[in-house]
This record gives sequence, structure tokens and C-alpha cells, in this order.
Amino acid sequence: MRGALMVAGVLGVVLVLGVGLVALTVVRGSSNGTAAANVTNATAGVTASARASASHGATAKAKAKAKAKATAKTKSSAKKTAAASGKQPSASLLTVPAGWKLTFDPSFSGTQLGAGTWDTCYDWATNPSAGCTNNPTKEKEWYIPSQVNVGGGTLNLVAKQESTSGLSSTGAPKTYTCRSGMVTSKPGFNFTYGLIQISAKLPYGPGLWPALWLAATNDQWPPELDIMEHWYSEPQAKVYDHTVGTKYLGGPVPTPANLSAGFHTYSLLWTKDRVTWYLDGVQVFTTTSYVPQQAMYFIANVADDSTAAGACTGTMQIQSVKVYQP
Repeated sequence: MRGALMVAGVLGVVLVLGVGLVALTVVRGSSNGTAAANVTNATAGVTASARASASHGATAKAKAKAKAKATAKTKSSAKKTAAASGKQPSASLLTVPAGWKLTFDPSFSGTQLGAGTWDTCYDWATNPSAGCTNNPTKEKEWYIPSQVNVGGGTLNLVAKQESTSGLSSTGAPKTYTCRSGMVTSKPGFNFTYGLIQISAKLPYGPGLWPALWLAATNDQWPPELDIMEHWYSEPQAKVYDHTVGTKYLGGPVPTPANLSAGFHTYSLLWTKDRVTWYLDGVQVFTTTSYVPQQAMYFIANVADDSTAAGACTGTMQIQSVKVYQP
């Protein structure tokens, strides 16, 4: 009898241990599944720049461009980015705010830019038809209308390494090693607050510096909002909010792919209290500091900062530029 009870007791212990192990396995599996789901659903967080923007200013005289590898200097009261604070907040997906309407959607289906909508030089240029540049002491390109064309459903800004006659910042004759293209919406569209989305394919290569950005309609600088800047063949794009003097917020952001291999969507959501950047619909940076409160216009350009052989060779293609507003 004692033997039978002992056997029964042992079997009971084994049975309890087995049930416990099964329960533990189920709990662990459930916990792991939840963690995996969280990792899958999480998007890349905001990263900050330790590198300065070689920025595109709204006036050539007012703007001192920093090199891409200079140390970032931001106003102490400015909002810290995630990399600076050591945090990685999850990013959000972009949706057009409810009730906002499409207010700007120029077509690139023909063979010419829309009359009255675009210019191919900065408006402060003394003779835009002859060309212009932004910062002759640092940039090597001279923008001329012939480097801008429309075809195949895209707006094309073509950079070419070719000796080109232009002007210095004092108006004296100067020879540039690069000719390139740019467009500005200032003659046809200026806006205060909204969502701007650009579908574009970037050129990669030595010296190339394509950018999509907003400048102040009154030609004062700052403010400036860089929707996207990219240098050479680097793996990351950059975004910037230029604040006071040459200070700025932003820097390299999570970049999902080679941006020269296909078209990607670069977006900026600008409200009275916040500016948020998106790449392919995923938030990559946001700030509530130094939010512009004035009318701005859109600029797309391909700059060049190298005279080396093979530099300044590539085309930025733009499929669409859309602006939604309240």
C-alpha cells in the first residue's frame, strides 16, 4: 500500500511539473509574440546631426553655408533631437489632415514648365535669363535655363561638368566648372502652412548636392526649411530647420534605400506650432521650435561643390509637387 501510494505520489508530482512546463511555454510564447509584433510595427526614430548643413539660403549675401561635415551648433533653447537626448521615439505614418485641400499640383506631362508658375533662377539674380548661383564662394555650379527640361512625365534638373561663364557675388565675370538646373515656385505659388509632398529620384555622384526646400517669400534668411538635402553618394539624406544666424535643427535621418535607384516621396507637414519631415510616408524628424510664421515658396536644385574630374554629373527627376492646405 505504501509502495502504491509512493508511486501515485511520484506520478502526481510529474504530472504537476508537466502542466507547469506547458503553461510556462505558452506564456513565454505569448510574450515573445508581442515583442516581435512591437518590433515589426515600430518605425525608425528621429536622429540628429553632428554635421553642419551646407545650407541653401534665401539670399546669396545673407547666407554663410557650412560644410557638410562641420560640427552642429544649435540654440540652447531649441528642442533636442532623439540622438542628442539618447531617445528613439517611434515615428508615425503620414496622412493628409482631414479637410485639407490640394492647392498646388503642377503638371509635368508636357514638354515645358507651366508659364507663370516656375522660374529657373533665384529672383534676386540681376539677369535670370543669363543664369545665377546661390553662393559663388562655395558652390561650383552656374544655373542656366537650358539645364531644366520637362519630358516623359518628369521635371529634369541636369547637372553637367562643363566650363560655363557666370558672375561672382560682386557681379564680375567668373567661370564655373559646372552648369546645372533649378526651379522656384515663387512667381506662381507661395504659401503659409500646409503639407508639401515631392516625388523625386536623386542623382548620386561626386560633388552632387540635390535639394528640395522652402525659402521665405520676403527673401530674408533664415527661415529655411530643407525638406531634403543629399550629398554625393552618402547613405543618408538630411533635413534641416535653419533657425538663428547659421544655427539649425536636424541632420541625417533614417533613409530606407539608395535614393538614386528609384522615386521616393519627400514630405513636410508645416503647421503654426510644428514642422514634421517624412520620407516615403514615415516620420523622420519633428520640431516645435523655430517654426516659420510667414509665407514661403518651393525650390528644387542640383548644386555642386567639387571641381574634381567626374563631379557635377547627374539629373534630379521630379514626378510631382503637391501642396495641401487647411
